[in-house]
Amino acid sequence: MYQPRLRRRSVLSCKRVLLIDRCQATCEVRASVLRNQGVEVHAAADLSGARFLWHPNSYQLIMLDTRRYSPVDVLEFCERIRSASPRERIAFLVGPPNYLSFTWPGEVIAEDAPSGQWGETVKRFLAAA
Repeated sequence: MYQPRLRRRSVLSCKRVLLIDRCQATCEVRASVLRNQGVEVHAAADLSGARFLWHPNSYQLIMLDTRRYSPVDVLEFCERIRSASPRERIAFLVGPPNYLSFTWPGEVIAEDAPSGQWGETVKRFLAAA
């Protein structure tokens, strides 16, 4: 008897990302790349919208385009997240040459993307950004 192979569920299908970007065009492209990999994306156009969407331990990754906000506002937002939910990762969208950093943009160092399927998604995301 024929039994169809069960599709393995993507390791990304349970991931949730909060994407904060004022530029609608880049936000849509970034969200689309992540959604194509099975990531649930919630997008905010500004930090006040992000504060409304964010709740402790609700996202695996928060991606923030730092070039469009004041450093004081960004740092305050990040400290709020880190103090209430230290397991959530924050990634700063910083532009070329690194594009993505897990450290504050003033401390940007070249980092290798994580390995595995999540790492491949990050690489695709960077290529599309």
